[in-house]
Amino acid sequence: MSRLGTVQERHLAQSLSGHATGTRRQGGSHVLFRPVTLVSLILIGFFAFGALIVLSGFAKDLRKAPPGQATPRSVSAVGYQAFAEYLEALDYDVKETRGKRDYFERENRLVIYTPSRPTRRLARILNDEGDAVNLIIIPKWSVGQMKPQRGEAGRPDWARKTRGTGLYYQASYESLVDNLPVIRRQKSPSPDAEIFFNSPRNVNLADGYQPDFKALQHFDLDTPWPVYLNELAEILRLETEERRRKAAEAKGKTYEPKQRKDSQKAMSDDKAVKANETEDKTPEPLPAHEVLLKIDGRPVLIQLQGTQTYILSEPDLINTMAFQAQGGAQLATAILDEVIYDASSEKISADFDVSLHGIEANQNIIKLMVTPPFLAATLCLLAAGGLVAWQGFNRFGDPSRLRPDYAQGPVSLAQTAADFMGIANRAHKTGEDYAALIRRHVSVELGYKDRTAKDTDTLLDVREKRLNLQPTYIDLKRAIADADAQSFGQYARALTAWRDAMTQTDSRQGPQNK
Repeated sequence: MSRLGTVQERHLAQSLSGHATGTRRQGGSHVLFRPVTLVSLILIGFFAFGALIVLSGFAKDLRKAPPGQATPRSVSAVGYQAFAEYLEALDYDVKETRGKRDYFERENRLVIYTPSRPTRRLARILNDEGDAVNLIIIPKWSVGQMKPQRGEAGRPDWARKTRGTGLYYQASYESLVDNLPVIRRQKSPSPDAEIFFNSPRNVNLADGYQPDFKALQHFDLDTPWPVYLNELAEILRLETEERRRKAAEAKGKTYEPKQRKDSQKAMSDDKAVKANETEDKTPEPLPAHEVLLKIDGRPVLIQLQGTQTYILSEPDLINTMAFQAQGGAQLATAILDEVIYDASSEKISADFDVSLHGIEANQNIIKLMVTPPFLAATLCLLAAGGLVAWQGFNRFGDPSRLRPDYAQGPVSLAQTAADFMGIANRAHKTGEDYAALIRRHVSVELGYKDRTAKDTDTLLDVREKRLNLQPTYIDLKRAIADADAQSFGQYARALTAWRDAMTQTDSRQGPQNK
């Protein structure tokens, strides 16, 4: 039978995967599951998992504000990217700040807050900042991201009005900042709007520049907020009554104002009584805020009393709308210079706060581990973990078998005895007995074990002479009997060669001395 087996076995082997040509080749499983492939997959998995963990720690830092907000990155009509780039061109130190800052980072540096909507969070941020120099630009337009419709010219990073006029209700500003004056709007500004700065400084504005506003937003420093809110409520009530009257006339009906309920009337009577009781009390005086800029005689830029907080009521003086003309860009820079000059802060410094737009610097254990000074400790831990994993990977596989303290069985017993003799340095003393053992083994291999010792010796001598073996057994026996520890191995190997030559068949005889 051939080495490849029977005909059926060879045919079956050729029909298997990897044996179509009759030669052995690697199958698909061997290619896919090579050690290099498995190790690569494991490393890619660890890298992807580590990247996911690190990016989750920096998620808030990397998050971008939705398009259309009043951020220094926005190119929409209410954005301030043009203003930020213009300041950089004038060598201002323009940066972004994300919430809480250390004292040494905010000392003598101007921080510009550009909220997209009236929010109470601004007052809390200002309380945390303390005596920092702040410029707050009051929001005016209620906008969202523009998503151009079919056939409409526009971009996704532009803004679109989210209500009819796009303006925020003036009552929304009451809780924006502590001691914030009343904010009014001039519906029909003068076509010859004039600009007045408080400090007598030369402002390089374009000749004949007149700002154009829609519903100019300005401060009213003489009206308290409760009175103004009642005024707005009365205006809203009259507008509602007018809409109802027109709706009734359109239907051919006579409109009659709704009568107040008795409970509401009783409440109004109680309020009237309380008002009469408090008529004699002197109302608290309004804060005397400093006016830095007026347009058409109306305060637009003020400084809150007793603080370093400056508030600009009209955002169209600084945002993208202002940069439609050269005079608007110059006026925006002049406003910033006025604030910096009045606050005696560092020149050419402006930090835009973006925390009000959801872009915040967060602190968590992941970010702490991958930023200095703890980054070095994290890398050391990863290196130590990698070394431990590598050592553990090298230990994979079947456990090695422990060698017993003592041998079992005839062969193991002989091996143990030989080891003991080697340790005692007595192995070379057994040379004569080893030669006799080799001779008996040859007689057994040749089938002479049933014969007498004399016949066995005669047959072995005849065979040795016929094979013409040199050196002879007698010479080897005499030599190994007198051998020392160094030459014992050489004679033992010679006896092994003599045994192999004696036991081989006649057709494969070894070399003969001629």
